[in-house]
Amino acid sequence: MAIKQEVLRAHLKEWLATKRYSRERTVLRERLAKTIQIHKGSVGRAMRRLQCTPRIRTETRGRPRVYTKEIDAALYDLWDAMEKPCAEILHPSIDTYIKSFVRNERWRYGIHTEALVKGMSIGSIKTRIAGWRVKEGIRRGYSTTRTSPLKEIVPIRKSHTWKNLPPGYLQMDTVVHCGDLLTVDVAYSVGGVDFATYWSEYTVQWNKGKGATRESIDLLCTRFPFSIREIHPDTGDEFINYHVHAWATDHEIAMTRSEPYKKNDNMCIEERNNTMARRHIGYARIDTRAHIPLAARILEKACLMHNHFRPVRRMTDKVRIGSKWHRTFEKTAVTPYERVQRDKRLSTEARAQVRLFHDTLDPLSLHDELAKLKEELFKKLAKKNARKV
Repeated sequence: MAIKQEVLRAHLKEWLATKRYSRERTVLRERLAKTIQIHKGSVGRAMRRLQCTPRIRTETRGRPRVYTKEIDAALYDLWDAMEKPCAEILHPSIDTYIKSFVRNERWRYGIHTEALVKGMSIGSIKTRIAGWRVKEGIRRGYSTTRTSPLKEIVPIRKSHTWKNLPPGYLQMDTVVHCGDLLTVDVAYSVGGVDFATYWSEYTVQWNKGKGATRESIDLLCTRFPFSIREIHPDTGDEFINYHVHAWATDHEIAMTRSEPYKKNDNMCIEERNNTMARRHIGYARIDTRAHIPLAARILEKACLMHNHFRPVRRMTDKVRIGSKWHRTFEKTAVTPYERVQRDKRLSTEARAQVRLFHDTLDPLSLHDELAKLKEELFKKLAKKNARKV
């Protein structure tokens, strides 16, 4: 239509110079109708509209566009660097990651773009990343938990009893890395999440043997920046056994468990399994012992990234209204590192030690190291699968 309007506007003076029913106007009408492919009766009406329309016409419909494609590209770079979180997690860390991009000379945008990205609301970020998240796709894993016959030795802790607990109360679980076939010996991720601070630690072990699980728990507990007071697994027999119970007793650590088929009793670790184990190792089948150390290093780096630079927006209240649950979440997402620094129940020395270690870390450097380790693991798994074929 814009081209047709230009053609008509170019012949407007010629049209006005001819008489209404003259042969010249008739010839001009037929020529214009054939050129722009409209009915010859529409030429006169179009010319009248052009004659009555001002030369300079400003388009005022709709809201002016503030966030351009360049803003979307900058936001996508930040979202991708944080490994595609939701808007509530991305928003509080935008400033930190922009500084890291600038420090590593990877920021390709100007000051105006930086200011607009920093000032973008959570709602605007949600609108932009909604389509990106759909393209990524979400898969769910398998459940390998079996109820232990020795579960009576460990008491049950329900979900409503977790409130106001100090740091040191861990929720624990395992994640299987079996691909599409849950048979024979495979690798398992073992994780622990502190309820008060959401500090997470993960490692990888071979199979779900009781001795291997006890060693993994011992390793994870040494990584937390505070002493452990209680471990809380589900009812799987890799946790509920005399080996792990004796270890907890020797270290003067209490032990509770979830009620069978009640995942909400272990809510934090269930959320973290997808964020840590599934996101960074995925659903690939790891059935070779030689790949265990590399997978463990991947999760160790991932824990550093998430504990120090990935904020978490936690639920503060949950009320049942009729047939639905109404949930209230924190307005601002906070990293586990910041929660440790804010918790006055921890000693000043412990918080200072964590702060000194935090100052030596860089989010983009961690991201690059993690990407290299993941690429190395996936290449080894692909090479192994190619040999099978």
